[in-house]
Amino acid sequence: MDAMSVTVRRPDDIDMPDLPSLTWAQGGLRADLSALRAWAEGVADEAIAWYLSEKRLKARWSRRLRAFAIILATLGGAVPVVALASRHPEYGNWGYLLLALAAGCVGYDRFFGYSSAWLRYIATATLIQGDLADFRVGWAQELAVIGDREPTVDELRELIGRAREFVARVNEAVRVETDAWRSEFDSRLGELEVGLQGRPPVGG
Repeated sequence: MDAMSVTVRRPDDIDMPDLPSLTWAQGGLRADLSALRAWAEGVADEAIAWYLSEKRLKARWSRRLRAFAIILATLGGAVPVVALASRHPEYGNWGYLLLALAAGCVGYDRFFGYSSAWLRYIATATLIQGDLADFRVGWAQELAVIGDREPTVDELRELIGRAREFVARVNEAVRVETDAWRSEFDSRLGELEVGLQGRPPVGG
């Protein structure tokens, strides 16, 4: 039986474990199955670890930018009131600057996609974690039927198929998330280009 070959497309900085050498020789079938299972789980573990690690970075930036936006917007609304109360209405114009900075924080977050990426990463990691748990239970169920004996050809085919389908699901989850990132990034660039084209030239 030939070794299974599955290509997993994922971001370049997610390290995919290499498929181990599998001989499927009599007497070593259980060892090959164990190596195949460990490889399939390793594919999922690497993807989960990457998304959870990146999620923390995105969450940190998202929270900071949103917090700054709230603080600046609050100050921007309070400055004119304080300026009038202190009989210095000319200082009220500083409120517009603070409000503009608050909008800038929100725009920065939106353009670079910190908040949206944070949510996507959580969703993708959770999806892969659920698939991993299901794969482990299904694999254990098949091994319980086999017991201590060597698996038959049909049982080998079933377990290899499970591993292949599981890795394909991980692949699909990463692909969907990557496509969503590309679509969002292209959309933001398009909005930026439209905004720049609609801006009057300096000195015009």
